Amino acid sequence: MIDDACQFLRERWGDWCPEVGIVLGSGIQLSGDDFREVDRVPCRDIPGLPVPSVEGHAGEWAAYDHGDLPVLLLGGRVHLYEGHSVEAVTTGMEILAGLGCGKVILTNAAGGIRPGWQPGEVVMIRGHLDFQLQGMITPGGSGDVFDPLWQERIQIRSRRDDGSELAEGVYAGLPGPTYETPAEVQMLRKLGADLVGMSTIQEARKAQSLRMDAVAFSLVTNAAAGTGDSEELNHEEVLQAGRDSRDRVLQVVRRALACHAADAES
Repeated sequence: MIDDACQFLRERWGDWCPEVGIVLGSGIQLSGDDFREVDRVPCRDIPGLPVPSVEGHAGEWAAYDHGDLPVLLLGGRVHLYEGHSVEAVTTGMEILAGLGCGKVILTNAAGGIRPGWQPGEVVMIRGHLDFQLQGMITPGGSGDVFDPLWQERIQIRSRRDDGSELAEGVYAGLPGPTYETPAEVQMLRKLGADLVGMSTIQEARKAQSLRMDAVAFSLVTNAAAGTGDSEELNHEEVLQAGRDSRDRVLQVVRRALACHAADAES
């Protein structure tokens, strides 16, 4: 089905081919005059691609030109907690690789575990803890599924643009669909996690296995259970935070794209 999907998109797009794929988390949207839309394709039309059922995840892929850089927005993320297999969750990565795409930007909405992080903070993921598969813990604090050179160039550009240092942290992936308990958050904190969410890790693993460079960013949309003032976490809170902070995520995505474009020109 991957071959069928790639053939379908090649016939639809002709010579247009993405250099960078972008996956956006719950409530996060891509917009701006610097993104010129080329095409939109409903997920249901792409052979073998699962269709999202979670609110906040658009059911379509969108092709854009960002200047001279062709980028593909994968607006149809699905999750393990919806009953999908790892293979289904990572279908988008397989299609990107099949189209010849070499770079992936992953974003997500996450609960903030590190004290002091408030909703709206954008964090570059440097490492991960994988709790998503059969309860196994797969440490990834070295950040080995992400491209360290691309990450460093993004940090340099951040300092050059406004003098800021982009926050960095370790992302803990849980299977979901329920939010973590305060006791689970305390355990994750002791294991070194700064963020907690329900996506991203399997996509990053697949991208690495397909020899695509990946970076990932979390938008802190809420304080993890037991660390904030809210008594109960809810999905609407996550979606609203994504809507309120879309410009901050877009700023980081633009920097990541600019770093790739500069590398391609050199």
